[in-house]
Amino acid sequence: MDSSKLHVTFVCTGNICRSPMGEQMLRTQLEKLPWGSRVRVSSAGTSRWEIGNPIDERAAATLAEHNCPPFREHVAKTLDADHLAADLVLALAEDHRADLAQRGVPPERLRLLRSFDPDADGTEVADPYYGSASGFETTYRQIEASLPGVIAWLQTRLA
Repeated sequence: MDSSKLHVTFVCTGNICRSPMGEQMLRTQLEKLPWGSRVRVSSAGTSRWEIGNPIDERAAATLAEHNCPPFREHVAKTLDADHLAADLVLALAEDHRADLAQRGVPPERLRLLRSFDPDADGTEVADPYYGSASGFETTYRQIEASLPGVIAWLQTRLA
């Protein structure tokens, strides 16, 4: 951990689909920016169900279809103090936001990821876990549409 870097964390339920997709997608975009190395990106789940498991194969395949580099040895983890202390905690759904608020993340550091998408048709990133591969594509698109707003937020904090 590097405390000199701005820390962003993505939070979903099991940390095998939505949050690791967001983590890797943001990390990939930041690698292209001159100031991207000043940001640390992580992810976690609110539950303990999937601890130690890799990213869902369908999520990995969707990332690969969009030329997002392979995930760097993702192992699902649950929230810890580091995640809760992140400069920006991105909840993927309303229940995650409520859980994070209950755990003490202040409102100024806690946002629903889709709040960064001005054209969002809802507040939550779809959970693709119980669906087909097309659900992972929907999830990818929702995250993708939110990332320009996240990047703009980061850039203003680093200016």
